[in-house]
Amino acid sequence: MTVPEPPPLPRRRVTAPQRSMRASPEPRSADPGIPDASAVYLGTLIRAQLRLATTLAIGFVLTLAAASVAIAVIPVLQVATIFGVPWSWVLQAYGMYPLVALFALVYVRAAGRNEQRYRSLETRR
Repeated sequence: MTVPEPPPLPRRRVTAPQRSMRASPEPRSADPGIPDASAVYLGTLIRAQLRLATTLAIGFVLTLAAASVAIAVIPVLQVATIFGVPWSWVLQAYGMYPLVALFALVYVRAAGRNEQRYRSLETRR
């Protein structure tokens, strides 16, 4: 003897919460065509950080390329050795670390200045 199947459950529509159910509504300016000042400040900060990162990344790659070309072009670095290792290898292995640290330090300080400017604009409002 077979057991009859139960009838299917009714369908339910799942939707996103209504706007009135939000805990804190977004602040709106009087004119819908004018963006909120904090959104403008945040967009400016994001663009400044992107510009800084892009500029330093390009500068870093160009500096590494120039250092590599200089090591390849200067014949003394191929001939001179330190503990049997050519100077060109030593410079590529250990000479680039200070360069990386310098670019990282410049980035961190400049990014901090950008964020400090953003905070000062936000507190002035």
